[in-house]
Amino acid sequence: MRFSVGIPAFNQGNYLEATILSLLKQTRPPDEIVISDHYSTDNTPEIIAKYAGQVRGLTPPPGVGISGQWNFTFSNLSGDWVTLLSSDDLARPNFCEVLLRGAERREDAVLVRAAWENIDANGNILTREYLLSAPKVEMPPQNLLSQKHGPKASFAAFAVKRETLEASGGYPSGMESFGDWPLFAQLAPFGSFIYESEIVSGYRVGHDGNKFRKRLGMWIRDEMRMFNDVFPLAATRAGMAGAEERAWVSQASCDNFLRYLSAASEEFAAQERAEIVPLFAEWSEQTGNQKLLAEFAGGGRIRQPVSLSGRAKKILRPLVQRTVSLLHGKRN
Repeated sequence: MRFSVGIPAFNQGNYLEATILSLLKQTRPPDEIVISDHYSTDNTPEIIAKYAGQVRGLTPPPGVGISGQWNFTFSNLSGDWVTLLSSDDLARPNFCEVLLRGAERREDAVLVRAAWENIDANGNILTREYLLSAPKVEMPPQNLLSQKHGPKASFAAFAVKRETLEASGGYPSGMESFGDWPLFAQLAPFGSFIYESEIVSGYRVGHDGNKFRKRLGMWIRDEMRMFNDVFPLAATRAGMAGAEERAWVSQASCDNFLRYLSAASEEFAAQERAEIVPLFAEWSEQTGNQKLLAEFAGGGRIRQPVSLSGRAKKILRPLVQRTVSLLHGKRN
């Protein structure tokens, strides 16, 4: 079984070499490494040239957004199973081995997901992240429903079956910032999701500023695309045609609206909100939350309702993560 790794790159040359080297030091080397450089103006082209004998560098069509670059990168991978790794992330030595092991577990597998570490700009481990609620095998439509509030996998720790990716239509077009979530949701109706609980990568966080402030507009627009386009199509493909079977889409959109507005009320002072309100306007109308948006505009603090079980999970999650990490450490 061939395994390909694609690296969409743009102006992250200070991390790219470490990413490449991490893939060249695998217990089971990838069959190909393809780097799609979106016209970087830093030293990214020089680094790609330095490893020309071990990686293949390509340039996507000019002006493509995230969806265009992702689809371009995927289309140039020839493996039976493929993955993308950000040009600032790191593959642990077992990255390919573990993801391929998951791919071989079931014939109907279309996605393999694994555990990962969040790392800082210097590569120091911040947290270890295990998908505590993910079963070893998750079938449709549950693998779709479990993603209604966000992706149940990391962009730094996944692999997909290439022929299924092509059958699903590729990475959903039109997305401005979201990467993994629409891809995973679109794949869900086609087969099983496999979870491997070993840590396989380092996902770099916190080194590029406050993403919530910088990308809020893009994130809100992408959220609406998820609930207006991606989820309805995936639900249809999963055989969820009736109104009752699809009520979760509208409810999840409302839940996510409240989560975003609550976060924005914490992040933005009252005097800043006049510029933020228009970003939420269309989504508030779709979810019937115009009054709540008006309260936000007036400087109110918006609290997202959280159940008692939800509060308990939030408190206990770090402890459970540490316990799971210790158990894996002893096992390995």
